[in-house]
Amino acid sequence: MAGGTRFAHTLGPVRGAAYELQQRASSAVLRRRRREAFADVEAFLLFIGYPRSGHSIVGACVNAHRDAVVSHELGAQRLVVEGCSRDVLYSRILARASWFNLRGNRTNYAYSVAGEWQGRFETLRVIGDKRGGAVTRCIAERPDFLDRVRSLVEVPLRLLHVVRNPFDNIAAISIWHELPVEAAADYYFRHCDTTARLASLCEPSEVLTVRHEQLIRRPEHVLAEVCGFLGLERYAGYVENCAAVVFESPTYTRRRVAWPGALVREIEERIERTPVLRGYGFATPRHDAPQPRPVRSGGRDRPPDG
Repeated sequence: MAGGTRFAHTLGPVRGAAYELQQRASSAVLRRRRREAFADVEAFLLFIGYPRSGHSIVGACVNAHRDAVVSHELGAQRLVVEGCSRDVLYSRILARASWFNLRGNRTNYAYSVAGEWQGRFETLRVIGDKRGGAVTRCIAERPDFLDRVRSLVEVPLRLLHVVRNPFDNIAAISIWHELPVEAAADYYFRHCDTTARLASLCEPSEVLTVRHEQLIRRPEHVLAEVCGFLGLERYAGYVENCAAVVFESPTYTRRRVAWPGALVREIEERIERTPVLRGYGFATPRHDAPQPRPVRSGGRDRPPDG
């Protein structure tokens, strides 16, 4: 569904229609008021990968930067496929990000970074949308999709590939989408088949892989790497403020589902055949339990599945 209509449908027909009207009106105003800022954009960002893999916290941190705006699940890939203009795409992203900020930067969980720039910007150097699973499925369905994005935005494309332990990721998909764990595994590895093709679809400079567990263990290091990838300045306090809202330890969702032994063996074999997943396994590694880090007073809701 295009440009946030997936969300609108969850509100019911009346509230959903009101949401769509509000977003279209807001984006039209922003298109007039912010057109000059669009010329400052130096990179267009999309997320790729798998549902329930930890994209949201990474997207929230990038969106908190003073020179970046990343909308939460706008559905930018649909707007591109439908043939929107660059200015319509950018203004819809700004409208969605502003609306999400007014809601407190939360869905079922809170993603607010205190003291930062969510929903607004100083200079718009990076703009994009966070909806990794949907973009990956779009690439699978439309091999020319990334070329269409490049032609539309005419600035460097950046793809953030967020990876999580496949057993936790599959379990989260199974629970969230109410699928048998076997079906969730098939669904997950279909996404893997698509991301494995990125080497032939992208330049190395266009893709950065982030491991969810590494973000938890070393948030400052990973966020600094993300800033470097996107060409964003690490100004005073930014990385520290974002690191303060990263979860203290991984959530082992794999413990919440029943695993047939044959399926565990099959998944571990597929992990070994997938270079980006190597090192993951069913057993909980000791290094996935870092020393607790200070949590800012007031805290935040901890999502069970990233």
